[in-house]
Parts: sequence; structure tokens; C-alpha cells
Amino acid sequence: MKPILTLLLASLLATSAHAEASDKEEIARLRATTQALIDALVGQGLLTRDKAEAILKQAQAAATAPAPQPPQADAARPNVLRIPYVPETVRQQMREEIKAEVLAQAKGERWGQPDALPEWISRIKVGGDLRVRGQSEFFDKDNIAAEVYRSQTASPAWSPDLTNTTTDRQRLTLRGRLEVDAKLSDQVLANVRIATGSTGNSATSTSQTLGNDFNRYTLGLDRAYIRWQPPLFMNGLSADFGRMPNPFYSTDLAWPDDLAFDGVAAKLSHTFTPQRSLFAAAGVFPLEELSLSTQDKWLLGAQVGGEIDLARGVQFKLGLAAYDFRHMEGRRETDPAPTGTRAGTTNYFASQYAAGLRLKGNTLINLNDPTSTASPTWGLASKFRPVNMTASLQLDQVFPVPVGLTLDWIKNTAFDLKDIQARAGVTLADLKEKTNAVQARVQVGAPKLTRRGDWQAFTAYRLVQRDAWIDGFTDTTWHLGGTNYKGWSIGGNVGLDRNFWLSGRWTSTRNLDDGVRFLAVPGDATSISGNLSSAPLRIEVFQLDLNARF
Repeated sequence: MKPILTLLLASLLATSAHAEASDKEEIARLRATTQALIDALVGQGLLTRDKAEAILKQAQAAATAPAPQPPQADAARPNVLRIPYVPETVRQQMREEIKAEVLAQAKGERWGQPDALPEWISRIKVGGDLRVRGQSEFFDKDNIAAEVYRSQTASPAWSPDLTNTTTDRQRLTLRGRLEVDAKLSDQVLANVRIATGSTGNSATSTSQTLGNDFNRYTLGLDRAYIRWQPPLFMNGLSADFGRMPNPFYSTDLAWPDDLAFDGVAAKLSHTFTPQRSLFAAAGVFPLEELSLSTQDKWLLGAQVGGEIDLARGVQFKLGLAAYDFRHMEGRRETDPAPTGTRAGTTNYFASQYAAGLRLKGNTLINLNDPTSTASPTWGLASKFRPVNMTASLQLDQVFPVPVGLTLDWIKNTAFDLKDIQARAGVTLADLKEKTNAVQARVQVGAPKLTRRGDWQAFTAYRLVQRDAWIDGFTDTTWHLGGTNYKGWSIGGNVGLDRNFWLSGRWTSTRNLDDGVRFLAVPGDATSISGNLSSAPLRIEVFQLDLNARF
């Protein structure tokens, strides 16, 4: 572009210096137009101001340089004046090209349109969803009373926070989410989502129970992240920074749908053919930052997987993930809590499993020092380094309706009884390794509900042993959250209108029995013998949802 502009300006400046008076007006117009073109290129960032000035200077020098003189055959021969000539066809072509560029810029920037919206609005996308749910929770009459669980003081313990095991409950809940996507460029996306749900009660659910004397409800920052997609690996690489959606391929056996991740995650995918692809993901996520300890709690995760078309309309997908929950395990204190001037200035109970996070099911140990008579401070007995395999088979053209099959398996590889006993400071003779979880799910019908008449039906079976997964990060529909149960779920969805549908679901679960029977003196909540992990706890949950998406 630079040589062309230089020649153009040199020609115009030379012509303006030597042309006849009748051509001066036309040359002036062309000169002004070319100057405007250079200014436009500078304004669009296609040409720097320094380069533009250099082009002008070069053109001026070329225009004012003396024209080379032909050899003089005769000294008396008069000098010949050469005047460069721009044909009319070239002038017309220049006019049309400049006009087309200016009109394109005007259209892109919406010049002269009084009702036009700003350009940045086209890069903003606003969406969200609403769900109103009626939920009924039914507890079996043979369940052990909640005060029995809450009376535990020694290691090991299970579910010491239960408040209701026998009283049925009916309630209405609301989930509302509003999301904004901003496309900053072809490589960068920013996302913010706010959602209902009180903070501190559950990290895995954004449902808000209704019934607050008509007072307003709180909104929380559900997501806020920047996604960068550098132009590498055929646009298959992306990285998320902030509070983001689940970066791993999984089911709700591991990560509930409402859960968001804090931290940094990167994903890479590569498509060999339209029928075969590979993907990988990895992330680092802070769980708890401690001001008086270097033992901050973190989650590290990595996953590899692939997808392949086995036949026409038959897609198979497999993912294998490994996670490491760093410093989540409890460690018993050996000395009493610091007092006096040392109180609050030294690390103490940093390894506790916070009551705001834990649900029920995991094996816990009391972290109080041996001389303490205070209420227990609970910590996780086991370390957690689970591996997770997720496989799905989608059959779109094999049966009259689409069918999806999913199998999910989890194994906590970090359970070590000797390590647990060393950290608990006591012998745990009856504690057994229970570290597996599995779920099988079948779904028939439309993969996604978008219009009236679309429908889905599904059923699932699940078994989750007590120390397979951290119970605070589990789905709150199955067994009302937690681990150490087995059961099934059945339900369906039907589209009532465009992006508006009705859902129903029934879930039935009961505690697992590891063979160490629980016995208690009737009427005496403090008389405990055996293992509360095996105490009867059966829960039925029915949910009826009205959903809208916009």
C-alpha cells in the first residue's frame, strides 16, 4: 500500500506543479481525496501517523525533484516541458474506490443514522433462566432420630449436622439467573452471571426457598470470568480466568450442574475428522485461603478424553479425570487453643471441615486436643484424590427417538487407614475403606427442549460410598446431598411452548450398610453403639418444576 500511495501522491504533486490552469481544480480534488484516504487509514489503525508523514514527505520530494533532461543534440534547441497526465478513466476509478471504502466505513460505524444503536451493543448477549419448583421430602418412619447423629463427640463420626430425619417437608423454591456475554474481540470473551441462593449454605445449589414474609431475596455473583482463545492449534485452545463453569466433562455424580469453579482452567481440543476428536482440560482452583497458614486448600484437576462416531447416528464419548484436593484432610490438634495475646494470631483448626460446606456421609474425626471438653471440631478423616471415568453413548438414528446412555465411575485413591489413625490420634478398628461411586443413566427423547411438544424421559441408578467424594460438593437432590447411599431416580420433561417446559422427578435413596450395625437404647439419644454410617436413613424426594429460558 505504501508504494502505491507514494506514486499516487508524487503524480498528483508533480501534476499540480506543472499542469495547466484548466486542470488545477480537478487535481486539487484528487489531492484532497487522497489526503482524506490517508487520514482514514491512520484512523482505522491500518497505517501509523509516522508512516503517513513519511509517505507525504517522499511524495513531495518526488514531485519537486527536477525531471531528467533528455540528451541535447543541439545547444540551441529549446527545453521541453513534460506534464504528467492522469487519464479520466483512472480518475473515475480512483473516485469509485475511495467512495466504496468510505461508504463501507460509514455503514460499519453507522454514520448519520439517528436511530442506530452503538456498535458495542452488537457484541453483547444477554440471557438467563427461571425455575419455580415445588418439592416434597418424605422421611421413613424407621429413620434414626437427628439428635442421635448430633450427639456424636468421638472419632470416627458421620453426619453430625443432621437436623431432620423424620419430619416430612413441602416447600416452594425459586432459581433465577441473569447472564451477560461480552465479545471483546475474536479472541476474548467476558462473562458475568448473577443468581439467586443464599451464600454460605450450599456451594452446589442456587435455589432459594420461598417463604420470607414477602421480604426480598439476595443475589450472588454466580460467574465472572474472562475466556481467552489464542489463535493456536486451529482455535482449539482456550483458557478461563475467574469464576467459571465446570471445565470438565462429567455428570452430576461428581460436579452438580449449579456448581461454579474459582480459579484458572485451560482446555484444548483437536478434531482429526468430523467423526473423531480429542480433548484435554486442566485447572487450579483455590478452595480456602488461610491467612495464618501456608497449608491453603486447593483443588487440582486434569482430564483427557475423546469422541468418535461409531456409526451413522452413533456417537461415543469418553473422559478420564484425576483430581487432588490438597490439604482438605483433618489433623488433630495436640495442644489446647492459644489464649491471651496469642489468641487469634496463630494457626489453629486450619484443617477443619467447615460446617457451611459439609453435608453428610463422609467419615469425620474430632480435631480437639486430647484435654478438651469443648464441642467437637470436625475434620475429614480421609484424603481425597479421586479418579473419575465418564462414558456416554448417544444413539440418534438407531431407534425411533434419540437415546442417550451414560456411565460414571469414581474411585478415591487416597484413603489410607494408617494415615487416618495417625492424624486422628486414636485407633479406628471398625473403619473400613468405602471409596467407590457409580451411576448409570438412560435418557430418551429430544436432547434439548426448545419448542412445544419436545419431550424427554430418563431414569438413573446411583451408589455412592461414604468416602468416594467430598460430600460438600455433591448434588442436593439425591439423598438431599451428601454421600453414603444408594437409590434411583425417574423423571421427564415436556415442552409447553418455545423455551418453556414442565419437569417432574422422583428420587428414592437409603443409607448404605457396611455391616457394622448401629444399636441404641430406645429413648436415650446419648447411648450409641456401633457405626452411625450404617444407621437407617431413607429419603424420598419429589420435584415438579416450571422452567423458562430467555
